Amino acid sequence: MKSLNQLAFRLFRENKFLVFTSIASIAIAVSLVLTMTLFTVNAKQTLQEDLRTMYGDMDIAFVYSDENPVENEQELFQAVANHPSTTAISQALVTQAYVAPLGGEVYGLGIENDAIAKSRYKTTVNLKEDTVAITENLAKSLKLSKGDSIEIEQDVFKIAEILKNAQGTGIAPDMVIFELERAKQFNQSGLPNSKNETTALMVKTKEDTDLIAMANEVKKIQPDLRVDIIEQDEVAKSNLNSLSLFIIILSILILIVTSIMVISNFDLFIYKNKNQFAIMRALGAKTNQLAKVIRIQSTAITVVGALLGLVISYVADQFLQPIFGRLFSVSLSQAPFAWEVAIPVVVGSSLVIQLFLYIPVLKSAKILPLTILQENEELDFKNRKMRRLVVKVLWIASLVSLLFGVILAANDHARAMLILSSGFFLMTGLFMALPLWLTSLLNVGVPAYGKFLSSNVLIAIQNLKPQIKKNSFVILSISVVMIIAVFGSVMLTNIEHNNTDYIQEQFPTSVVITSRIQQSEIDPAELAGEIRELVPNVKVETVSTFGGAHLFDNTNQSISFDYTLADLATLENMEILPELTEVELAKTAIISPAFAQQHKLTIGDSMDIGIYSDDKQQAEYITTMRVGAISSAVTEGEVLFDWQAKALNNPSTNFYKAYVDSLDESEVINSFESVTSVYPELVVNTYAASLEEASAMFLQRWAIFILVLIVLVVSVMAGVLNTLLNNILAKRKKFAILRTIGVKPTGIVKIIVTQISFYLVIGLTFGVLSELVFTLIVSLIDSGPVAMNFTLIVGLAAAMWLASLLIFVPVGWVMANKKISMEILSDNK
Repeated sequence: MKSLNQLAFRLFRENKFLVFTSIASIAIAVSLVLTMTLFTVNAKQTLQEDLRTMYGDMDIAFVYSDENPVENEQELFQAVANHPSTTAISQALVTQAYVAPLGGEVYGLGIENDAIAKSRYKTTVNLKEDTVAITENLAKSLKLSKGDSIEIEQDVFKIAEILKNAQGTGIAPDMVIFELERAKQFNQSGLPNSKNETTALMVKTKEDTDLIAMANEVKKIQPDLRVDIIEQDEVAKSNLNSLSLFIIILSILILIVTSIMVISNFDLFIYKNKNQFAIMRALGAKTNQLAKVIRIQSTAITVVGALLGLVISYVADQFLQPIFGRLFSVSLSQAPFAWEVAIPVVVGSSLVIQLFLYIPVLKSAKILPLTILQENEELDFKNRKMRRLVVKVLWIASLVSLLFGVILAANDHARAMLILSSGFFLMTGLFMALPLWLTSLLNVGVPAYGKFLSSNVLIAIQNLKPQIKKNSFVILSISVVMIIAVFGSVMLTNIEHNNTDYIQEQFPTSVVITSRIQQSEIDPAELAGEIRELVPNVKVETVSTFGGAHLFDNTNQSISFDYTLADLATLENMEILPELTEVELAKTAIISPAFAQQHKLTIGDSMDIGIYSDDKQQAEYITTMRVGAISSAVTEGEVLFDWQAKALNNPSTNFYKAYVDSLDESEVINSFESVTSVYPELVVNTYAASLEEASAMFLQRWAIFILVLIVLVVSVMAGVLNTLLNNILAKRKKFAILRTIGVKPTGIVKIIVTQISFYLVIGLTFGVLSELVFTLIVSLIDSGPVAMNFTLIVGLAAAMWLASLLIFVPVGWVMANKKISMEILSDNK
């Protein structure tokens, strides 16, 4: 046993550089898999923590109001409080509060001084009967600070806390928070007919509670209850689904990268030790002895590489992440290193890598010496017909899965799995077909374009033709780098575009002025005139709060809808609305596409409109309007009328917001200070500021993912360059032979650079094209535009090529200037 160990490690000493690069490749592979696994665990935990940051300790909320009141509020409270899954419960009251300095009402909220309410609404003080908490925007507008007094509902309150505005959401609402019992007092005086004392129950439940089952049990008491389940929040679900989809796909790509690196590097290891293995067999070494030597070598490489990968992941997680956070000025949540996850992942990765290392070695150990030499020099694929057949089968399976997923899937989950399977079948087929395509490309391309190439370039490409089998792993490694980068950039770019689209929906113009209060007494025309006087050459349009109306159908049945009022001519002039066909704007209705489809309305159709009568307890016809346009710009309500529509301009349709179109946002803000002093209820929101805030929130939320992606791409690039370096060093003897027939050192460098450039061009092009196809297939799961970051693609390709030049030009020059006699006898060590 001792002699076999000595023999195994002696072979290591004779191949120091190869052993080092093999260990480095395994370390990179293990660190990649471990980093992605830890990112999966930490990212989902981070999103859950984001939910907790947003919603606090609340797991489920039962919401009611005067529109859907609770018949027995105390019975509902007792039923929820006594539920086996309830650990804590908190009551809340949403109302309106008249703020004297504003001259109007804002949202009011009454809460209890408990952990649930404080965590939900981000308060830190215990509110009393004479204290309130107000939002930052409201305090800034009224020029108030903590400790100041404010008159609300004909009483004076002391400001105990100023709450930060919600970040990254565009236009944030204002709010005043009271102690619950104090809010009940003025709510009862202002709304004496209110049926309930509160409007919501916020509940914290035990872990692993079936919240849907709990909601159904409570709704049996009050069927009209609105139930908000935090885990079912649509934004959170979208984030978790996107993250899970990305992790599944990227994890598979990581396994592919690991396999390619291991097979490619250990294939070179076997190739470089072919003579030793053959001599040992010729001298009588038994199969189990040779296998033991190789097993010792592979195990040592795997163990050292895996431990090094664990160290790299730990250092990156605990030390490099904070450095990157400070470098890019982003706040990163630091989680403890999950050893309970890391150790099993390292062990599992080591076993997989060891299997990849051991299978080809075991095969080599069991055959005769001459066969070992022949197989190591075999440069083409066996069973080409079988390979072509497998490729065709995979592509047919991809097409069938795609058709079933798009057309016949029973539900969204089955649809997603079938489409993903289609993408993976296609990618596997493309990877298997690439070597066959390369052979055909070289066989056709070299004779056709050889006369246009220099002798050194022609020699480089000619030498590639018989080496497609050995070099295909190198090209596929390069492709995987680009696939990971493109897929990650597509996902991030789409998320960022979605955030931008959301902000753009809120800002049809560069500046939007909103009212903090619901029953504003500002005259819209007067406000628009003042803004035009303050800022020359500015376009201003005002929009009302929501009004409620009814649409009569052909059977004289009425259907309720929400509408707003605006100056349609100005909106048309500002190009927010399309060109209107109706001349009489007082009789014109602009409807949303969804409303038009629901009620089968087209441009020019008449709409019989009614208003609900409390006296008659039904909708009464008041006017007929005509559809002037169908526009997606109708986002406030379902229908847009003109301010001239007197029948619909009632006390519920007050001033709500103004759209200001100006080339200079700062001029509007500076000029508007005098207006806000007269109308303190107004808030000036700019598109640029909201977009900058949303971008900052995007960077902070996805910073860890971006850093992991950067480390991932850089690590795989390092592994690819390492594989390319091994590949070039394995040809030292061949380069020495070329020098004996007259190729100069500069010619050797040109040959090396040409071969490396060929690998890069083919690998990068194939990676981009295959990932584009895969991304388009995956996008069928969640249809929408696919945003490509071409700057990143070009930049990454240029970085890889530049890195290759910086490495291989010096290496080629050193190799080309060594003694030919020594290089020929080097045996590639």
